[in-house]
Amino acid sequence: MSIHQAMFAGSSALTNYGNAMTVIGNNLANANTTAFKGSRTTFEDVLIQTVGISGTRSSTQMGTGVGVSAIDQLMQQGSFNGTQNVTDMAIDGIGFFKVRDPNAFADQGGGGGNATSGSDIFYTRAGDYKQDVNGMLVTNAGLVLQGWAVDENGLRTGQTTDIDLSSLQTSSPSATTSVNVGLNLNSQAAIIDSATAYDPNDPTTYNFASSVRVYDSLGQGHNVEVHLRKTDSNTWEWHAAVNSDELATGAGTDTLTAVDQITGNVADAAGTYTAGTLTFDTNGRLLTEGSTPITFDFTGSTATDGTATSQAMTQQILFDFGDAVGTDGDSTNDYTVDSTTLSWTASAVTENDQTDANGDIILDNTGTAGSIQLSSDFATLKLSQNGYSTGFLETLSIAEDGKIYGAYTNGETKALYQISLVDFDNQQALEQVGANLFSETALSGLPREGEPGSGRLGDIVSYALEASNVDMSSEFVTMITTQRAFQANSRLVTVTDGMLEELIALKR
Repeated sequence: MSIHQAMFAGSSALTNYGNAMTVIGNNLANANTTAFKGSRTTFEDVLIQTVGISGTRSSTQMGTGVGVSAIDQLMQQGSFNGTQNVTDMAIDGIGFFKVRDPNAFADQGGGGGNATSGSDIFYTRAGDYKQDVNGMLVTNAGLVLQGWAVDENGLRTGQTTDIDLSSLQTSSPSATTSVNVGLNLNSQAAIIDSATAYDPNDPTTYNFASSVRVYDSLGQGHNVEVHLRKTDSNTWEWHAAVNSDELATGAGTDTLTAVDQITGNVADAAGTYTAGTLTFDTNGRLLTEGSTPITFDFTGSTATDGTATSQAMTQQILFDFGDAVGTDGDSTNDYTVDSTTLSWTASAVTENDQTDANGDIILDNTGTAGSIQLSSDFATLKLSQNGYSTGFLETLSIAEDGKIYGAYTNGETKALYQISLVDFDNQQALEQVGANLFSETALSGLPREGEPGSGRLGDIVSYALEASNVDMSSEFVTMITTQRAFQANSRLVTVTDGMLEELIALKR
């Protein structure tokens, strides 16, 4: 009798609307969960009985209840909330962060390593990362963010791996390879009699001094000081010396410290140096170039099987104060800028039985960006070089393309890693595994990995977290309609029960 079917129809409705209410409750519970993706319940009718003769006009199909056809994940992007943490990241567009669980194979005795396939890999939209004690970028649950290591040009290398910053806390020193110099020499300066000998310790024997600090391949800084003295109305003589204030004398206390902590003393610069002359025209433009090489002698130290020994360190400097300009005439003059080189050979320690490489410093001055003579105060117009000492990681920054940059205390900034993003053919078929994580399934398709901003993949937004995409107002509306449907079907069960009671009463 169909009364029983009515009871079963109402019962199935109560069960499935109860499941729908569970989905709604889970959505509302995660309304503030970072990057949470809400779900929705869709229903289908259940038909298991045909009354009459099938295939004839008198046959009648009878529905027997309702079932859940699917619980779909809603993958729409949530809004962004700003934060104060540089490693908080949101994905503006399509894609998932790729993370590795280092403990996934712990029960089998494995450590996970840098494996990037299998059940230790998961995907997430939640970008709240932090550095752990090992220097890795991890989720709150300890899963390690994946990305590519990059070379010195910022280009990714190899396969994706753990983003591990532990070995990047320091920046290796770099020898200076170029120095740009530009000076204004006061044309009103007094001419110093040639009979007055130049003395680097007597400021009255020169008109102007300027210095530049350069670095060797060990990151040790050296001050090279240039003194200029006016010998004629448009002629200047220049001299150079090493700033002895930064160097130890004899067995002084200043040292060069090597990687293995063996130290040695550095001696004073051996004397002072007359380098050449600079000649200007009446318009203050440089006519001749000073390009006399100068050699400075230092005493460094090397290590042989742990024993420090003294060894000479020679540094040759070729100064260029700018290009010479042509003079008026009938001919056409072509001028070629000569490259100038500041180089040194050092034997300070890098590791036992090893010495550092030679470095070259090129002083590049072109056109009026070089030295000039005007009726104004002495001025250093330009003085820069590209070497640097050892630096320590100070701050991080993350670009839209997922590159992680490190700023070091020596003023250098370099790319450290590039974050990987992953896309799927069918995102809704990903399996939710908790902790804001998803895993791939046969229906989701294989992961497609790429750089942020490439193809369909979105950009990385640092200092931001994606919010839950749950719309609370919509959830409340769905809750009310689900509640009413549940109430109606509970009434169906009650009424059907009354009908059965009447049927049983007929026997009495």
